[in-house]
Amino acid sequence: METLEWALFFLGVGVAIASVIAWLTARRGASTVVDDNPGLIQPDQPPGPPGSVSPGMLGALLDGAVQPRNLFLTFIDLAARGFLQITPLTADDSDPYDWAVRRTDKLARGLRDFEATLVEAPVNAGKPGPSATLTSLLGDTKDRLDKAAAELRGAVARAGWFTHSDDKRFHTPWAAVGGIVILLGLAGAALSLIAGFSMSPWIGLAGSALLVLGGLLLVTCSRLRPTITPAGDQTRAQVQRYRSWLTQLQPQDILPETAGELFATNLAPAVAFGVEKTFAAVFDTACARHRNWGKTLEIATPWLHTRTKGLAERVELLDQFLEDAVQLADRVGLDDGAAD
Repeated sequence: METLEWALFFLGVGVAIASVIAWLTARRGASTVVDDNPGLIQPDQPPGPPGSVSPGMLGALLDGAVQPRNLFLTFIDLAARGFLQITPLTADDSDPYDWAVRRTDKLARGLRDFEATLVEAPVNAGKPGPSATLTSLLGDTKDRLDKAAAELRGAVARAGWFTHSDDKRFHTPWAAVGGIVILLGLAGAALSLIAGFSMSPWIGLAGSALLVLGGLLLVTCSRLRPTITPAGDQTRAQVQRYRSWLTQLQPQDILPETAGELFATNLAPAVAFGVEKTFAAVFDTACARHRNWGKTLEIATPWLHTRTKGLAERVELLDQFLEDAVQLADRVGLDDGAAD
């Protein structure tokens, strides 16, 4: 029986090591950037993401899931495109206690279905009129936001980026393998306890615990990344090249006649990539250089009503808007049905 105990222990060690290697490999694969032209100098990427990808769809493409944050990122994108206005509600120059979202007079043409649903969400939410607070949006128009989330999920499915029909994590055979390993670990623990009546069971129990832990790691491998299609790989590569263009943008690349449009077009994607502060700092530097040269370069954001002058500070406000919105969405259970 002692031989069986040691065999169980070494089996557990071997499975645990193999599981860690498999988990690290799957995790690395989930964050791998695909390069269409490895080893070659990439051509300049024109401003704006690939036409098939909106800022709200970027999160689903990069990590395989549609989250409420993608909806509120779409609000920012719609505002930058002139369909909405966002106003922080403050008291005595303190942090915003809420946000006003207002529908503008711009006609809702050329919008995706989830964008069209979101752009009309502020209308008559909480009170008659074209504007609503963020709190009332998530209270009075939660059904509309749930509908937009489902439409966003449908847009991702129609794009054909993943082999499954929705944004839920794709369960690979790792889940079944992990389950089997867990059962082996539990069975080993039972045998060790039975053997413990005549000898020490700790060696076998240690091996069984390693088997169970290894099985749990293998199960998580199945949820690290959905299976991506060739079309998804190609689009992801285009998006990553666009991200590189955003992060490599320099103040001298910004021309006064196109600065405002360049900022508005690329702001929401920059927020989606998490490089919005660096992006805004480049424009602030360009504005400062023009002032030093005795010239004027002002980048207005009429869709964001604030007294804050610097673009970096305005971007921080938008980050706060996203954070507040996601917290409210979690509180009211926005899009909870998708997780079932």
